[in-house]
Amino acid sequence: MGCATLAASIATPVAWSARGSRTRDQMLIAQPSRLSLLGDDYPSTEVWGFNNMIPGPVLRANQGDVLRVRFRNRLPSVSTIHWHGIRLPNAMDGVPGITQPAVKPGQDFVYEFPLPDAGTFWYHPHVATYEQIGRGLYGVIQVEEREPPDVDEDVTWVISDVLLTKDAAISPNFKSLHDAAHAGRLGNIVLVNGQRGPAVLDVRAGQRIRLRLLNAASARIFRIKIHGHQPLVVAHDGHPCTPYRLGESFYFSPGNRMDLMLDCTGAPNAQFEIEDEFFPAMRNKVGLIRYGSRSAQGLRKPFEGLSPNGLFEPVLAGAESVKMVLEGGALSNKATREAIWLMNGKGNDHGSHMDSHGAQPDPLFTFEQGCTVRCLIDNRTAWFHPMHFHGIVFRERLPSGQWGPFKDSTLVWPFKTQEIAFVAESPGDWMIHCHVAEHQHSGLMGTFRVASLCKTPATPRA
Repeated sequence: MGCATLAASIATPVAWSARGSRTRDQMLIAQPSRLSLLGDDYPSTEVWGFNNMIPGPVLRANQGDVLRVRFRNRLPSVSTIHWHGIRLPNAMDGVPGITQPAVKPGQDFVYEFPLPDAGTFWYHPHVATYEQIGRGLYGVIQVEEREPPDVDEDVTWVISDVLLTKDAAISPNFKSLHDAAHAGRLGNIVLVNGQRGPAVLDVRAGQRIRLRLLNAASARIFRIKIHGHQPLVVAHDGHPCTPYRLGESFYFSPGNRMDLMLDCTGAPNAQFEIEDEFFPAMRNKVGLIRYGSRSAQGLRKPFEGLSPNGLFEPVLAGAESVKMVLEGGALSNKATREAIWLMNGKGNDHGSHMDSHGAQPDPLFTFEQGCTVRCLIDNRTAWFHPMHFHGIVFRERLPSGQWGPFKDSTLVWPFKTQEIAFVAESPGDWMIHCHVAEHQHSGLMGTFRVASLCKTPATPRA
């Protein structure tokens, strides 16, 4: 009886949010464009963008709204849109050959789904992501809280990179064997909101800024250092967390989002850099906090946190335990040209599933709806893997042994393990993959299936 009640309660947020809510109609057109990425002193660059923009337009809605997007594919290749991090019906997940047919050039597809959670999410294709994201196809979804926080500004920075030739053209050598077997395709130019960094954040002392960060790079992991400030981290991957002070720097992997509350405590006319120091000898200037000459305004009370989303808390007692083993890549004797990377001994090529008439991959795991799952990810490779799970949110086990905030992607270090725990929430076949795009398309992808029964109860979070 408890299982049946849980199954009904899982469906409730979707059904509830659709009743009496506002439908937000949007159109996204994926097409070739020419944009200036480097400024007026350089030639414009031929890119692929949504609505002739990089990033694409920010899709804004309120928690509980329904988002309806007409996707028009005007690219020379097939495509889809995946709504990264949003808890939505399986048929709207945007994965060709698994949840929908690929959208052919000249065709349209309508996505429609409720928005049960407030937070920072994003959208991108799930076809040849190493190329389509690498050419500029990505954008932000900003779902506002029912009780928005009191801030002076709400700023979004989409951080990415692009590999350009000396003529400011995008280098065409996508999915090279070297990139696929190593760290993926790393660009030579870091972009913030589609422009060469650093981005400038103009502030005055005493202001409180909500800074939403998204790593939309196809492969690059950033290590972000914010000089002169220690903002509060208030959300990971769209979901609020207990606020905590940011350390000296933090690792920021593809697909991750982080919401910060920045209290501006600098002196008038002061400037502070925001750097990427993942490669210490090749630092990138991501941003600049620039104070004006005006005197400080009054300081606010300490920020107490965002309103939580209604997520299902994993119940660890009696949870089902599974293991995911990552192998292959350069420096490994497991890699082959056909499967550079392996997940539990299988090397799936996402591209082979784009034909909706082809056979779908066998799921790595099958879970009953509502069950709590503990998954140990064992990285037996020499490379970082930001592992993204569709259709769920999870807690990851911290080095302290405690369980961290909810996320949808976890960065698994070379030759390390990472344990996560989640509730198998919505029925369907859902993707698991490394968000280094070349790794995903060279073996590190699979699926898990959520069946319509349950055995381990989960407790909805208030």
